[in-house]
Amino acid sequence: MKKIANPRRNNFLLTFVWLKALFTAFRKTEKTRDILKTLDTDENESKTARIRCPHCKWQPNKVSRWFCADCDAPEYFYGGCHTSWNTFETGGICPGCAHRWIWTSCLRCGEWSRHEDWYEKD
Repeated sequence: MKKIANPRRNNFLLTFVWLKALFTAFRKTEKTRDILKTLDTDENESKTARIRCPHCKWQPNKVSRWFCADCDAPEYFYGGCHTSWNTFETGGICPGCAHRWIWTSCLRCGEWSRHEDWYEKD
C-alpha cells in the first residue's frame, strides 16, 4: 500500500522554510549595524536638528508635515493649495503654490510663531 503525503505537513514545511529565509534576509549583521549607525548620525545632523518651537521647544523631524490651507490670524492667507509637506525642508515655502509662510504653528503645542524664530541661533 502506497503512503499519501499529508498536505498540512507540506504547507507547514513550506511556511517554515519561507519564514526562515525571510528572517535570515533581515537579520542584523556588522555591515547593517554600521549602516544603521550612519543613518542615525545623518538623522541627528539633518536640517531639522537645530530647529525648535520657540514656545515648547518641540523639535520636528523629517516626517513632520504641515498643511497649506486658508488661514486667518496671524498669517491672513486665503488661497491655500492643500499641499502637505515639511515646512523646514523648504524654508517655509509651500511646494504646491510657492506661498512663503511667515508664521508656523507648532504641531505639539499649537502656538504660532514667526517661521524664522524656529531656527536656533549659534
